Amino acid sequence: MAAKDSSLRFGLRWLAFFLCCGIPLALDGCSKKTDVKSQVSELEKTFQDTRPAAPSPGQRPLASQPVSSPGDARAYVNLALSAVRTNDFAGGVIALQAAQRRSVLTPAQHRAVYQAMQAMTADLLARAANGDPRAKADLAAIEKTRSQ
Repeated sequence: MAAKDSSLRFGLRWLAFFLCCGIPLALDGCSKKTDVKSQVSELEKTFQDTRPAAPSPGQRPLASQPVSSPGDARAYVNLALSAVRTNDFAGGVIALQAAQRRSVLTPAQHRAVYQAMQAMTADLLARAANGDPRAKADLAAIEKTRSQ
């Protein structure tokens, strides 16, 4: 009985993950094709700017949002770029999630991070739907980091 409950919980988690990620990706995909290479290139261009990322004059940082240096975001983005170059999309998404959580980003940087994560996740979802076991394992690794 415990195995059945565990299997049911795992199935419900996958369903929730696909509903949370799949629907926005599908809706976004209707308007244009997201290409991992182009999104990663845009991400790289956005983070080449050396000006510090800081809130605008009228914007107050959120109390729950840790303020860190712009170098932290660049370090996570560089880690994500390295992961993508080796086709480790899960590592790329996880590094970009960390960049979002631990850094103050400009709106352009936030958009580039989000779009790159969406493109990588869409690629993983498409490959998993075609039966790729590595893509399924990568999606499970991403989900595990989101549930912690």
